[in-house]
Amino acid sequence: MGQHLFIVSRQQPDLYSYLTREFSGEPDVQVILDRRHADRRSRNGGSRLEHGERRHGQRREKPDVSGQLSTLGYAFVRIE
Repeated sequence: MGQHLFIVSRQQPDLYSYLTREFSGEPDVQVILDRRHADRRSRNGGSRLEHGERRHGQRREKPDVSGQLSTLGYAFVRIE
């Protein structure tokens, strides 16, 4: 059985408090605040290809955390 992770938007402190209380007794559920401050691409000033990096994508598919955070205020991720 995998672990479960709630990532809560910084703009939703009440939701973070609620989920933390609700899942405090669940050892396989962790609730954290989103720690990102800005999109990486906007901070770097360009894409990987512009800087000569040859990687063609992510090694692993990642869930759409940014989309869930902006629309729902949280993202739910299952970690295998």
